[in-house]
Amino acid sequence: MSERNRFNWVNFYEEFALKLLEYKDSRAELIEKVKSVFKMAGIKLPTLERKNNIVDIDPFTVFALFNKNIKDENRIKILKAISELFDVVSEIPTSFDGLPLLTPQNATFYYFIGDREDNDINNLWGFFESALAYVKDPSEIRRKDFSDYFDLAINIKGNGNSKITMGLYWISPDTFLNFDSRNEWYIYKSGKIPVDIVKQLPLIKSKFSAKEYLMIGDCLKSYLNSSRSVLKDFKELSFDAWNYSEQVNRDKKKEKIILK
Repeated sequence: MSERNRFNWVNFYEEFALKLLEYKDSRAELIEKVKSVFKMAGIKLPTLERKNNIVDIDPFTVFALFNKNIKDENRIKILKAISELFDVVSEIPTSFDGLPLLTPQNATFYYFIGDREDNDINNLWGFFESALAYVKDPSEIRRKDFSDYFDLAINIKGNGNSKITMGLYWISPDTFLNFDSRNEWYIYKSGKIPVDIVKQLPLIKSKFSAKEYLMIGDCLKSYLNSSRSVLKDFKELSFDAWNYSEQVNRDKKKEKIILK
């Protein structure tokens, strides 16, 4: 499969991210549109609040509605409805290689009313906006603004390295590294990344800082852009991490069968 077809979700996702930003101050309208998307797709709306009485929502949670472990058939139905209701003109993706997914039980970026802080969802919108601004203009000022919101977002209850960086990767996979458990293993432990590169990276905590996250991304991007790497971007890295980890798991199963 060509890279264009393999990663044909990217243009749609990036365009939709910009469309979503328009709803930062129109969240009631966004909630109604999300409900309409699922009605049009013929799929039951997931639980997004206690008794599903949705009073607010953040853009990463909207993305998570179609980036969790569901059938690709249903994912495409949701994307078709999004395309129509949000006027997304990019081609509707049919392949989702290199795309990290959340579990359905952990697909909101906020806790429900009574368990979340008053500013959690506002901070997630600020994080989303600052990330897109940094994509457009990776200046020191934008980087500082993004970093401040990153540190707020990752410390919201229920969030951590994996979920927060997945959300960033969905909206700009050429800018932001996805750091789920599979990629963490691939980068630090698989042996696929040269030892001298790994030694430059910070030790990983359950919630790293924006400074640490950006350091990892900058270091890996420099390596991927060099002649030392056959992989050329974060998308290819994520796809190779998935393939290689699946191969390792298959080999381990074969070894267990032989030992029996």
